[in-house]
Amino acid sequence: MPPICTVVKEVISPSPAPNVAAHVHRHYLGRGVRMVEVRSQTSTSDWANTVRRRFSEDNGRTWSDWEMVHQEYPQQGELVREESEQDNRFDPVCGQVIQTRFQRLVRGDPVKTGLFADDGRKLFHDHVFYQLSGDDGRTWDTPRMLRFEPGHDFGEDRWDDPDFLAHNEMYYNGIEVLPNGTVLVSVTAAVEYRDGEDEKVPEHFPNAMRPGCVGGLLNLVGRWNAGRSDYDWQASEFAWVPRRVSTRGLVETAVSQLSSGDILLIARGSNVGLDPLECPGRKWMTVSRDGGLTWAPVTDLRYDTGEQFYSPCSMPATIRSARTGKLYFVGNITETPPSGNGPRYPLVIGEIDEGLAAIRKDTVTVIDDRDPATEALTMGLWGKPFENRETQDLEIFLTRHWTHAEPDQRWTADAYRYRIQF
Repeated sequence: MPPICTVVKEVISPSPAPNVAAHVHRHYLGRGVRMVEVRSQTSTSDWANTVRRRFSEDNGRTWSDWEMVHQEYPQQGELVREESEQDNRFDPVCGQVIQTRFQRLVRGDPVKTGLFADDGRKLFHDHVFYQLSGDDGRTWDTPRMLRFEPGHDFGEDRWDDPDFLAHNEMYYNGIEVLPNGTVLVSVTAAVEYRDGEDEKVPEHFPNAMRPGCVGGLLNLVGRWNAGRSDYDWQASEFAWVPRRVSTRGLVETAVSQLSSGDILLIARGSNVGLDPLECPGRKWMTVSRDGGLTWAPVTDLRYDTGEQFYSPCSMPATIRSARTGKLYFVGNITETPPSGNGPRYPLVIGEIDEGLAAIRKDTVTVIDDRDPATEALTMGLWGKPFENRETQDLEIFLTRHWTHAEPDQRWTADAYRYRIQF
């Protein structure tokens, strides 16, 4: 079968300096063609700086001047605070745009020490907030914290409140607003071990949620309460796999609604620390038939033929095309068993068979791949694809990293834009 799309690739933001990677993220604000573009730089894993943004009122034809979000992150005592605006969706029930915000507090200097101590303890605390706008993101109300358990709210005057830090920790995955106005915020949070076999797995691996726990997926399901002018939130049950299946749990989901009305979650897991042949890297999936509150058992995502495929610990994405009406998977599918995060090439797109909740094998098309002479390339998604509302082309912004480069070139990387036309 021929490729299902054509791909145009271009450098949109070159590396600004040796050992510095450029990153670009773009998304719409509200229902029209108003959009925001955020650019940042990285020189260490999972930590951006020199964050700036600009706005367009005409679908990217013209842009406002750049404004600095922050050059350096604010600090209070030992804690450094990273905060970023994530996805937004229009809610037809309340007539407003709901936007998620992700906050990470790190103890110490994340550029020098990273996010984990030498003994494997994590040095960061993640929380998720939401806010509303009635004017397509020109102004926003005060952010409110999402929660699935009791615990203190975030206090601007005391970031190190132990009760706040220890409760409602969650990593943001994605947001969807269903046609009936139900809001689904997908997050990863800590689930205690539930299988004695997990005790045989070494406790500390990067991104472990907390000692004795595995990362599990849940939805925070919101329904608009007109009397309170706010959402009533309900936490779903957890979806999870044992650490002998994924030592880092499940994280960074792609959440989407199937044509049947069921909710599909696709997540990354990791076999780091495990034998990659006995525990191959996969993408993991589950389906909810009650609006995202309960989940079918987690299994590996497969082709419509029933065949399994390999996939590293990298972010997946799903997106429905207004042009074709079809739901597509975007992510890394590898020819050989991956080990942990890699290899993260090639990057592919394929149509999802919505009746089977599987990828149609004969539609899988390569978006980009490494040069045959270069082995150490990372093409994992940094942000989610979006559809241009005028052209109906898909656009993907991605930074290509050379993972085995010399130490002083490790983070030298350009940001690319891929335009995909079905």
